[in-house]
Amino acid sequence: MDPFVRLDQTTVRREDNRGWLEVLYESDAMVLKRSFSKAGVFRGLHVQRAPSAQTKVIRVVEGSIVDVLVSIEDPSRELKTATLTPADGWVRIDSQYAHGFYALQDTVFEYVCDGGYDEASEEAYSIADRLPALLGVETVILSDKDRAAPPLTAAGAE
Repeated sequence: MDPFVRLDQTTVRREDNRGWLEVLYESDAMVLKRSFSKAGVFRGLHVQRAPSAQTKVIRVVEGSIVDVLVSIEDPSRELKTATLTPADGWVRIDSQYAHGFYALQDTVFEYVCDGGYDEASEEAYSIADRLPALLGVETVILSDKDRAAPPLTAAGAE
């Protein structure tokens, strides 16, 4: 028996006006993705909650981003940001953080999610109204899904 299990080379790619997203590998335990985002695109904020929480390991392959995190468990909903480039290598994002990024230039981005994708456990939050001031830009390109997400201030407010 060959100990090297060859994987199906089928890659699922989704394209739109922001760029593309490829699912390179997916199982019940992990997901490996690569995306290309045009300059000015914001992807996020997304998080998966229990029972399907995901820790993410991310890196910028080409380009640069402003990475944005917020702890969903923090009532202040304080946004944390960091500028990342290929020189930063891999960065770990714990599962309690909703995550997103803004492409400062055309950017190739990779991430490994520790835990499978579970649409029923996924939450999205919009910070569209805060992005221009946060990033110092006038225009931000969002997906329809991210534009329609509830505002971050509504997280847990019931």
